[in-house]
Amino acid sequence: MVFTIKKTIAFIIILAFVSCVNKDPYPYKVSDFRTELEEPLKKLAQEKELPVRDTIARNYVRDHSSKEELLQLLNCNNPLLRVVAYRAIVNRKEKDYFKILLGHLNDTTKVTWWYYEDAAGEFTVSDLLVRKAEEANKLSKQEKKILVDSVLLKHAYLETSIWMIQDIEPQEKYYSIIKNKSKIKTDRCGDHLSACYALSKFKKKEDLVFLKNTFNDLESPCEDWIFKAIENNPNEIYFPVLEKYFKEVIRKKKPSSYEDLKYYCRAVAVYKNEKSLALLTELLKKSNYPDPWYFTDNQEYTFKAIHKYKSPVYQNLYKELKPKMSDFVFKYLDEPDYDDRKTW
Repeated sequence: MVFTIKKTIAFIIILAFVSCVNKDPYPYKVSDFRTELEEPLKKLAQEKELPVRDTIARNYVRDHSSKEELLQLLNCNNPLLRVVAYRAIVNRKEKDYFKILLGHLNDTTKVTWWYYEDAAGEFTVSDLLVRKAEEANKLSKQEKKILVDSVLLKHAYLETSIWMIQDIEPQEKYYSIIKNKSKIKTDRCGDHLSACYALSKFKKKEDLVFLKNTFNDLESPCEDWIFKAIENNPNEIYFPVLEKYFKEVIRKKKPSSYEDLKYYCRAVAVYKNEKSLALLTELLKKSNYPDPWYFTDNQEYTFKAIHKYKSPVYQNLYKELKPKMSDFVFKYLDEPDYDDRKTW
């Protein structure tokens, strides 16, 4: 009798487990919604990617769906409609949009999103939901903290994790996650180099050689992350990387962008020694450039860098450059650059 009861209990547990495993996480179909919504939902479901601009169908779903219907749509079998549903929830300023987001971070179905009119990519549904929540600019500091923890500790595979670790301050609970990401090279050099930048914030001696060897490859067009990392932790081991960049990139070809030059100057200036002064002085010689078309910007970035990292060693260079700077430069000299502002 006891044996029979145990067998029955075991059977029920197994049945419940199988039922949970086989449960469809996205059980709703377009045909499950009321007639008035079905037509616009069909139009949206036929799209192959998320359009940049709002459409009549999307606006109708946003304005004429109940909250319960939008929550059902978040569990629809069409991933585009799941994104549409969450965007509608945020745009309608539903108070619990953050709580709803946390319940859908495991949605890894990929969809195509045109984030610019001429640029598209594949993103997971959950990445797009996080982007929408952040874009609303309503997340509190505590909510951002919870979201970062949720993504990095439970869903570190999301692309969102990459731009989170670029922003956050170093915390030991994230260290192994960040280090693993810094070692994984893809066809997008910014991913692992921005992870290296995040790793540099920990300032651990055991990472110095690894980071130096990684930086030494000078992966274009992502060198700005190398310079940010060096500026963040100007260990002497990295200075040869800056000298190499000057010899192999600046003297032989144009930097990839103005931003590279800006962060390069700051990475050099932070050392505040005779070697950094010599390198900055070389930056100001037109003879070192195959094309001096950006030379004015070079002077400006050098001046801004030695203003940020003031030192007696730069005193004469500072006096030389100061009269050449425009009023615009002085107006924003002590203001943080837009690209230096943090989201997380």
